[in-house]
Amino acid sequence: MHDKGAQKVADGELARKGRALQSIKNILGLDDAAYQRFIENLTEDERATFDSEVAQYTELCTVMSGVYLQWSSQLLLEAPEIVASESTYDSSLIAPLGAVLLAAMGEGTSKAIPQHLRSAASKISKLADARRRFLEELYSQIRPEEKKDYGDLLKVCSPLLSAMPDLALYETYQRLYLYWKFHKQTLVKPVDGVTETEIATVAAKAHVRVTQICNQALHPILDASATSQQDSLAVRLMLASMLNRAEWESLEYERYELAATRSLLKLIQGLQTAGETRIPAQLEKEAFKRWLIGQFSTNSFSGEEQWRALKPQHLDRFYAQATWILQWEEANFVKHQDDEETLLNMCVLHLAWSYCTREKHDLRVPDVKDYDLVSGRAIESEEQVPLTRIMYQQRQLNTMVRSYQHYELSPQRLEIYSKCNRDGRRQQMHFMRSNLRDASLAQWRALTTGVWGMLQRYWYWS
Repeated sequence: MHDKGAQKVADGELARKGRALQSIKNILGLDDAAYQRFIENLTEDERATFDSEVAQYTELCTVMSGVYLQWSSQLLLEAPEIVASESTYDSSLIAPLGAVLLAAMGEGTSKAIPQHLRSAASKISKLADARRRFLEELYSQIRPEEKKDYGDLLKVCSPLLSAMPDLALYETYQRLYLYWKFHKQTLVKPVDGVTETEIATVAAKAHVRVTQICNQALHPILDASATSQQDSLAVRLMLASMLNRAEWESLEYERYELAATRSLLKLIQGLQTAGETRIPAQLEKEAFKRWLIGQFSTNSFSGEEQWRALKPQHLDRFYAQATWILQWEEANFVKHQDDEETLLNMCVLHLAWSYCTREKHDLRVPDVKDYDLVSGRAIESEEQVPLTRIMYQQRQLNTMVRSYQHYELSPQRLEIYSKCNRDGRRQQMHFMRSNLRDASLAQWRALTTGVWGMLQRYWYWS
């Protein structure tokens, strides 16, 4: 196969040095002032080495422009803080989405994959190949001693449930992510005597406390393995691109949170306008279906301009789809206080709401259009449904049941829950980035065993 990228280098069509430097700053999360400080702190020998590595990276930029035209913007390489206002415009969960779609395509079940998902799978496959090429080109530029001592940490692999190639170190990243999450589950719990207006403040303090406790375990490992040895530019870019992709995925969960909250607030307020005081999800299935038909079979609903009426034949289809959501909840080890029938009823409510309001779902795959989150038709056996749709519907379910809308309708309580959830996610992102952004290869080596030990001690004491 003709390698357009290598051919451009051979032909001398090198990318502009300014473009390469901007790419470096964007991936490392450096603004112009921070980059200038970095340059000024280099010794004469270090500056000469850096200039040589920039020249190598300029060749890499040339290669990548031949491999994938919009590689810099579509591979989630850049640090989120470099993007204005930490916009979620570039956030994406195409890695897990692509893993499921590409596996289905490989099993020869493409007839059960709708055309827009086949287009998405094709695009994700190209993005995955481009990301692998980017990481492999960087690996070829690391110093011989780095390959000898740390090559196993930097090898390119395919993480579990991810179409996007990454570094072997991603497993260590995930372990540290879980360490914070486990402590949150232990420490962030309802507190007696706290009023509704105080919940967000109490939760924010608890999230900070989780970070403090995790730092107490992590910092001794980082401090003991600190070194004055500067990693190569290629290594720093490999490590930063791994962190950046993970953070863009976290921001996509935040986008789901905000989208679900906005939509569900309209549902709650509309039900209140209709005279409802709670969602009667504890009813048995047939009684709940009658309640849904009574609410949603009308030709209009308070505040909704794109409304379409719910029909009885939709409900059995929605109950079948609701089981998928609960299966993924179980696979994600999510525990609920409510029984299965109540949870199914809540899921069907959300499916009906999304259908009636014509809610759209953005796959976040370049050049693939939005489509209806829920259609009224029956989904055929083995037909693929995008994993990101189910992940969004999991967010709907948790937002509603954990703000107890099936006990009392309360827009304020739903907003409080959503705010607390977003605060926890941001605090976790801060913990990960503040500790790992400047970590050296030597420190990452220490973390591969150190974080595992931290988890084992947590499990022992819990």
